[in-house]
Amino acid sequence: MDSRAILVTGASSGIGLAITRHLAGQGHRVYAGARKPADLAALAEIANVVPLRLDVRSADEVRAAVELVTAQGQGLYGLVNNAGVGELGPLVSWSDAQLQQLFDINVFGPHRVTNAMLPLLLQSRGRIVNIGSQGGSITSKFYGPYTMTKHALEAYSQALQLELAPHGVAVSIVQPGGIVSKVGENAQTATRAHFEQAPEPFRAEALQVLTAMNKPPPPQPDEPESSTNRKLSDPAIVCTAVEQALFSAAPKLRYMVGTEWEGNRVLHALIDKLLDANDGSSLHYPRERLVALLDEHLATRKP
Repeated sequence: MDSRAILVTGASSGIGLAITRHLAGQGHRVYAGARKPADLAALAEIANVVPLRLDVRSADEVRAAVELVTAQGQGLYGLVNNAGVGELGPLVSWSDAQLQQLFDINVFGPHRVTNAMLPLLLQSRGRIVNIGSQGGSITSKFYGPYTMTKHALEAYSQALQLELAPHGVAVSIVQPGGIVSKVGENAQTATRAHFEQAPEPFRAEALQVLTAMNKPPPPQPDEPESSTNRKLSDPAIVCTAVEQALFSAAPKLRYMVGTEWEGNRVLHALIDKLLDANDGSSLHYPRERLVALLDEHLATRKP
């Protein structure tokens, strides 16, 4: 495989660091975005990695990143939009400003970096990979703020794919489930505050959920006690999906990765959405028509 130039945002830890190491280990030149000097210094120790200071909220730092990549003279083949924040909490605990900040990182950040790097990606007919979440397809109580941003990233990725495909740039979104990762201290503190500051009548339940979040989840009714289905997955499965999205001859729009339990949960939730849409439709297809529609789509899907 030829060496390519790829930018990874949010590369200081967790999934972003794993992707950076994976791609650099294959001989690719990886521009690794991070904010803290200590993280940038650590990234500089990895072979084939060029660290760059990049806060995706800062237009100036994004512009400087474009100038640095351009000055290297190798162009840019791939962009992996990984930077994001996983803050949770009851919606009633979030101010407008707090929600805007979350969207500024998780949604406007990828948009800001993508638009800035797009001339280079159009020139190389390259690839864009957004790191989303299974929370972009489903949501649950007290996960609203985070999953709102990931639903938005889903729509952004699909619209971007439709717009850029005619110009030779492929767009994919990777949807991880629970991944072993060092959650940022700031995100943990903010999440805890959102739960602890929940007003009545939500406070008691919010505090119960906060306590439960710090405990291992119990087995499901049909899940043996020894099952590992709900354990966190290794970041390596995300790296594999990113590699496929970047280098496959026919990249997919979506790559969902995680445990079997997580996959079943997402598919059941999507089926519920389909049935809800059908129930609220003036057409209201009968079961036979729904099954026929599914068969038609399966018959035309590419492997």
